[in-house]
Amino acid sequence: MFIRGVGRTKFGVLSQSLQEMAYEVIIKSLEDAELSIMDIDAIIISNFLGGPLSSQLHLNSVIASLLPDINIPILRVETACASSSIALNQAMYSLQDYDNVMVLGVEKMTSKSMVGQTESIQMAADKYLDQAQGLIFPANYALIAQQYMLKYGLEHEVLENVSYINHQNANLNPLAHFYYKKVNMEMIRKSPIIATPLILFDCSPVSDGAASLIISKEQNSDRNIKILSSQFITDTISLTQRKNLTSFKAAKIASKKAYKESGVSQDDVDILEVHDCFTISELIALEDLGFCEAGKASELIMNDEILRDGSIPVNIDGGLKANGHPIGATGLAQIYEVVTQLRGEAEKRQVEGVEVGMTHNIGGIGGTAAITILGAV
Repeated sequence: MFIRGVGRTKFGVLSQSLQEMAYEVIIKSLEDAELSIMDIDAIIISNFLGGPLSSQLHLNSVIASLLPDINIPILRVETACASSSIALNQAMYSLQDYDNVMVLGVEKMTSKSMVGQTESIQMAADKYLDQAQGLIFPANYALIAQQYMLKYGLEHEVLENVSYINHQNANLNPLAHFYYKKVNMEMIRKSPIIATPLILFDCSPVSDGAASLIISKEQNSDRNIKILSSQFITDTISLTQRKNLTSFKAAKIASKKAYKESGVSQDDVDILEVHDCFTISELIALEDLGFCEAGKASELIMNDEILRDGSIPVNIDGGLKANGHPIGATGLAQIYEVVTQLRGEAEKRQVEGVEVGMTHNIGGIGGTAAITILGAV
């Protein structure tokens, strides 16, 4: 299967409605693919919070309403923050009889107060083990960071560098949530504590946004990108049900399956997008994906190996930390960046010689993990 067209909105606090963002990326991906809506055989939508934050579900029919008289199969996928990567997986394997399938991720997150947003996002955690105990996501990832620091002696300075690098990358991405924001290390260090040891700049923002892509059976141009592998694995929903808090088992299993399916190894990956909803998760991702041993990710970060000219460029679009995290669109935004890099169209943030790219998309606190590996043709 090939990715023929891609499109995305800017991420951030947007005035557009969920429907308006969805329509924008539908048009952009069609134009990029040089197709009309009549060429699309089916659509898969990924969305997490349409119900609680936009009072809108039945999104398959909502999208159909944007496309009058286009009566095709449309369905919705929801696996929390990993929704759109798994929507791609389902488009590939469940709808493989179709010639052209659109995958659309959209999220409107800023339509309610911060309390409403927090309560809604918390639905991705266990109702009794996490929600009822007030164990919100910053607190969960703070527990992970505490355990990692105790186990490996990690200093917070490393997390500060992760944040700084992502913001520097976002300054080269006009579509990023924090494209406009100039950040220095002093600002990061002086930001308020959210959940010890995590501070404000350790956390990804609440973002609106949408992204879309079109996959096709046949290659029609050298701008098409080949999908080498799409894998996902599920684990328990709560940290209280896990023995190891410094690694996500689902990500390790999914990445091993993806390496096997694609025929590539870590050494072949030229660019990597990881799910850094909190800075500590970037370290865990590098280790779970096999780019270093457990406890050694800090060496890659402090030795500048994850920079654009490093041995494994990571989150060149700014990552969730600075590009933004509109939950239902996040995985597709990662894929959008890898496609753009593989095409050599990333302009100021272009990594040289990219032939293979990989994305790592996590749902909840590692309860779902989706891995996508893409290659230039």
